[in-house]
Amino acid sequence: MIPLSLIGFLVHPLAAKSFLLGAIVYMLPNLYFTYYAFRYRGAQAARWIARSFSWGQSGKLALAAVGFALVFRFVQPLQVEFLFIGFGFMVVLQWFIGLQVAKNFRL
Repeated sequence: MIPLSLIGFLVHPLAAKSFLLGAIVYMLPNLYFTYYAFRYRGAQAARWIARSFSWGQSGKLALAAVGFALVFRFVQPLQVEFLFIGFGFMVVLQWFIGLQVAKNFRL
């Protein structure tokens, strides 16, 4: 993401900044989810694992909403279309990486 944004800064700085902010709004809530959901391990902690996934997903959605609200409130000027393109790019990138990992670990 960073190399793509750096190249974008050379071409159109405002679009690149908006794109990078969209990617960050996606990444930070997902980092929270990853940390929160995978705190527990083992069969004895199954109930806590299920709760952690639920709370992690709820927190992720709330953090994404807050992230967008903060960007819209405090970042001016902003190209909204590139903000959403950056967010969407990260969604597609996550799907692609997930497919590659699944393909490499087939039994």
